[in-house]
Amino acid sequence: MTEETREAIKRLHKGQLIECLADIYRSEIRDALIRFALDCAKYNDTGRMRIALAEVNRLDERHGYDADD
Repeated sequence: MTEETREAIKRLHKGQLIECLADIYRSEIRDALIRFALDCAKYNDTGRMRIALAEVNRLDERHGYDADD
């Protein structure tokens, strides 16, 4: 996990929005956020899971991420 990814997860824990470049988001941060959301679901932390997935959605829209790309 890169420093940018660690920082993104820390910001999510603090309830802050994640700010990152599109290429970093697409290459590593998006996957880490989804894994984090899955871990939260595994431990019944649905609040954090929803926050993580909402942040993925927000960043997908911001950076023009399309799963078909």
